[in-house]
Formats: sequence, C-alpha cells, structure tokens
Amino acid sequence: MTATSNVPTAFTLTLNENERTELIGFLEQLLRDKLIEVHRTEAADYRRYVQQQETILRGLLERLRRP
Repeated sequence: MTATSNVPTAFTLTLNENERTELIGFLEQLLRDKLIEVHRTEAADYRRYVQQQETILRGLLERLRRP
C-alpha cells in the first residue's frame, strides 16, 4: 500500500503573451460564472466548495497578471 501525499506538486508552464491573454480571459469568465453560481446556490456544503474554487481562480489570475 502506498501513502498519498497532500504536498502540492509545483511545475512551470511557459506561455507566450497571446496564450497568457487567452488563459486570463478564460479564467475571468470562469470566475464570473462561479460568482453567479455562489449567489444561486442554497446548499451550504456546495456553496463552500464553489467559494473554494473562486479563491483558487482569484489566486491564479493574480499570479498570471504579474509582470
């Protein structure tokens, strides 16, 4: 039996400016969708899950927008 690790694996992704712009646009749309989903969700557990996704998306966007 092997143990699983909760340590995140880091990797590097190289994007050109067009790819970076497209990825930012995609993530921004996904974030807008998540905001709507949080607003419409009544189940507390699912709401927390969607809010966690929202936090991850905000972090990714912040990192991608850095020069």
